[in-house]
Parts: sequence; structure tokens; C-alpha cells
Amino acid sequence: MGYLITLIAKYYCCDTITADALSDITKKKLLEFDLDNYQEYRYHNKITAICEGLYSGKIEQGFQEREYIPVYESELDFIRSLSNDRQKKLMFTLFAIARYMDSDGWINKKTAKEISEVFRLSDVTLTSDQRNELLHELYRNGHISLGKRVDNLNIRVQLIDSGRIGYKIKEFHHIGYQYIGNFKNGYKQCCLCGKPVKITNNRIKYCSNCYKKANASDAKNRMKKYRETQPVTF
Repeated sequence: MGYLITLIAKYYCCDTITADALSDITKKKLLEFDLDNYQEYRYHNKITAICEGLYSGKIEQGFQEREYIPVYESELDFIRSLSNDRQKKLMFTLFAIARYMDSDGWINKKTAKEISEVFRLSDVTLTSDQRNELLHELYRNGHISLGKRVDNLNIRVQLIDSGRIGYKIKEFHHIGYQYIGNFKNGYKQCCLCGKPVKITNNRIKYCSNCYKKANASDAKNRMKKYRETQPVTF
């Protein structure tokens, strides 16, 4: 929540309003998100402190811009050593989120809903019990660490920020698909939707659904060009 508050406050921070006015704007925008379990009074002091910190210089006003999120070769080698695609897609996603969050490898999630968003990003579809089993398996094998508090689902991965960069994540969606499409033998990513496509020939570019759309679009364009070349009759 603190991270979200900071992002909102930074976005609306400007020289023409005061810290108190920014605090009011931030509270209003938080309510528009309709977040589960959000209670304004609980976060009043945090919101005030962040807004005042932006104007006093204690908190940097600018956003941190990144061209990409790197995944290093040593991390990819570790992911390849895992036993199945679900583990590989999830760990690839956990590395990406942890490096994006820049919190010493921690991915802080407090509810099952927040954890389900991580699995959605990794393109791993499981029930709640199956998600817990997969996380426990990774924990049991020493691949992830878990927070000591029982009221959250904080996860930590061991980032390796050295060596050669093996992959650059430039779009932060379907990260699991990105792993399969780029690192599983015999697969590539669909050029339109990003889903993994089994390589059956060197010319394949799309999954079956996108191929139909692309083919229909190409046919429409070919017909349009053909009509433009025909003489006009009266």
C-alpha cells in the first residue's frame, strides 16, 4: 500500500499545490481504486508523511524509468534446472517482479488475491490449493524464502545481479509466456498475442487464433489493393 500511495502522490505532486492538498488528492484517488480492506483512517499518517516528504526533499519526486527488466544468464540457468514448466514460468516471473520492486529480492503480498495476480502474470492457472502446493514445493527445495509473519504471503528470491544479461523484459505482461516462447525448445512467441507457439516450420509467426485474424486482415488488404488497380467504369 505504501508503494501505491507513493506512486499516486508522485503522479499528482506539483508546485502549484500544497502538501495538504496533495494528501487530499491522494486519498480521493485511492478511494477510486476500490481496494479491498482499504480504510482511509489507517493510512492517514502514511499518506501525510509521504506527501510532506515529497515537498521536503526526503522522497525523490521523479519516477524511476527503466528501459527493461534484466534477467541474468545465471538466473536462467537456475530456472532451466527446475523440474516442470509451471515452476519455470513462476520463478521467471518472481525474478522479474523482485527486480522490478527493488526490495532485496522480496515480493510483498498480504492476501491470496495478490498472490493470484502473480500467478496470472506468470500464466500459471491453478486453484488456490494448487498454488499453495507449488509455492511450498519451491520453498521446500530452497528456491524461495517466505516471511516469518503468518498474516502475509511475502516471498523472497535470491537475485544474482552479475554476469551477462540473458533476457530483457520490456513488456510487463504474460511473463510466463515470454519464458516459454523464448527458452523452451521447439517454441516461439506469437507475434500478436505473445502466447507460446509450437514451431512446425520456419515461417510460423502466429498462434492458431491470431493466424486466422492475420490471414483475414491480409486478405482484406490484398482485395483493397486489387480494387485500387482496377480501372474505374461508369
